[in-house]
Amino acid sequence: MKKNENSVFKNISIALKAWFHRYPSAWILVPVYLAIRIATPFINTLIPSLAIRSIGQGDVKNFVILICLSLLVFSIINGAANILGTYVQVQRTYTRIAGYTAEFAHKTITTDYQNIEPQKKQKILGKAAQSLASNWKGVEHLMTQTTEFSILIFGIISYGSAVLLLDWKILVVTLAMFIFDVALRTHAIKYSDSKREESSEIWRKKNYIMQKSLNVSAGKDIRIYQLGNWFHKLLCEVVIARGKLENKLQLRWYLPTVSGTIFNFGRDFIAYSILIKRVLAGQMDIATFTLYLGIINGFTNWIYSLSERFNNLRKSSHEFNDYHEFMNLKDKVRKVPAGGPSTGSGTTVGIGAPEALEGSRNKAPEITFKNVSFAYPDVEKNTIQNLDFTIKAGEKIALVGNNGAGKTTIVKLLCGLYDQTQGEILIDGKTIEDIGLENYQDQISVLFQDTNPMAFTIEENITGLESGQGDKNKLEDCLKKSGLWEKVQALPQKEGTYITQTFSKDGILLSGGETQKLLLAKAIYKNGSFLILDEPTSALDPLAESKIYEEYNNLAQGKTAVFISHRLASTKFCDRIMFLENGSIVECGSHKELMALGGRYKKMFDIQSQYYKKEAANENK
Repeated sequence: MKKNENSVFKNISIALKAWFHRYPSAWILVPVYLAIRIATPFINTLIPSLAIRSIGQGDVKNFVILICLSLLVFSIINGAANILGTYVQVQRTYTRIAGYTAEFAHKTITTDYQNIEPQKKQKILGKAAQSLASNWKGVEHLMTQTTEFSILIFGIISYGSAVLLLDWKILVVTLAMFIFDVALRTHAIKYSDSKREESSEIWRKKNYIMQKSLNVSAGKDIRIYQLGNWFHKLLCEVVIARGKLENKLQLRWYLPTVSGTIFNFGRDFIAYSILIKRVLAGQMDIATFTLYLGIINGFTNWIYSLSERFNNLRKSSHEFNDYHEFMNLKDKVRKVPAGGPSTGSGTTVGIGAPEALEGSRNKAPEITFKNVSFAYPDVEKNTIQNLDFTIKAGEKIALVGNNGAGKTTIVKLLCGLYDQTQGEILIDGKTIEDIGLENYQDQISVLFQDTNPMAFTIEENITGLESGQGDKNKLEDCLKKSGLWEKVQALPQKEGTYITQTFSKDGILLSGGETQKLLLAKAIYKNGSFLILDEPTSALDPLAESKIYEEYNNLAQGKTAVFISHRLASTKFCDRIMFLENGSIVECGSHKELMALGGRYKKMFDIQSQYYKKEAANENK
């Protein structure tokens, strides 16, 4: 067990507390269910013995009455067990789904971005998701096995006492079988634990392939480029890898079964020898023989199941710890406490005063990088190195450079998605921790290069609110300013139209240009005082991109704005241009100053200008 992992018993306590808190009726249902489950095998064992005794006495009338009553009682108890078992199972399942899965889903979309993007964190995320994927894994399986384990304990005590009264040798053999079985299952569990990450990786790859196979956008490439066979081959490889791993895992679990068979033979030999000897000696009648035989078999089943259940508890507890590992990932302070600035404790605290938040959104911020360096997790080389610059309030800055220069990394730092590994990032002289991450991000309107609309309505995509919750007049104004108003008005459901057919058969697909207008409307609606554009028009041709950037330039009036592009047509209206290369700023100035400098910027601009002129000439033909 890892140093910070919970023990089996602590995880049981956590799971049961969640279950009983969500469903107070479990305090009554579970004890009753346990009592019935424990009583059922006793009755099942007793009925044949009573039948044999009645037949032996020749009392047919009492035999019929006794059997009918016994079967009636057994049927009632068995029916009650099934009904209660269903209620108990539903409570456990909904504790997992409505409780733990809901909390997990909320964590995945609210935790710091640096907790989900790096591959190492993706593995942690994948294992946590896998632990909640079904009722035979993680927390729900832990609750189920705890219930069954409790039944076994009471059953073993009751049956074991009867076996001990008969002959201690049967008990010793059974206990020896139990100890050996536990040892073999412990070995199997340890091996399974060592393969958990490998199993999670296979699951993650399979999930990715399946998602892409079902993705409408990816489906176009798959068909046009005839990738179907390749995808099928990849899926088969993953399935085969999973099969090989399962074979290795199952081999460890076959050993307890083989040992159990051998021990069962020894136990049965001793038990039958003792019972038959007593019957022949006149010390026991056939009815008692049948009763004890049932008790011995029942005790063996109880104790054999105890080993299996206990190791299932350990396995599901380890999977539950995978869930805890992800849920315990630390987040930055997301909000400023009402009483003052952040304490830097890394926990979520109370929200600040709304007046201060609204005021900060309307004021263009000044952004300062002080000797900022950054390296991605598990990567030794810095992506950006010793950056020192200040973006004045209301200034428009362009970050340009070739792919891999560090532009998108700077955007992630500006958005608070990652923490710098060295130096300070200040917003109006304060760190993001001082302001509070959510308060800071509330000031930002950002468009990423890989942003796609969500499969919700046009209104919901723009406002970020449920349908009908946003400002209708403001929404209309944003649609008009973005140039999407006529398109939306021509739709039967107007702004209530869904994008894609994921949630509605009447959903639509937007063109590349229409998508850019939708994203522009989204940025206008939020109206953050800090505008960041991370190559959002990279999918458009240079001329269409230039037109879209004119709209973005209008949007940037009165705001602090950062424009990121490897194309330079969008940089001329910016106050300053920073040319990045290998994570450092190698040139800085206005478009006119950098052209006069005759350096890297001018060289790249001249090359691209030739392309733009050629495109314009072709368009005018």
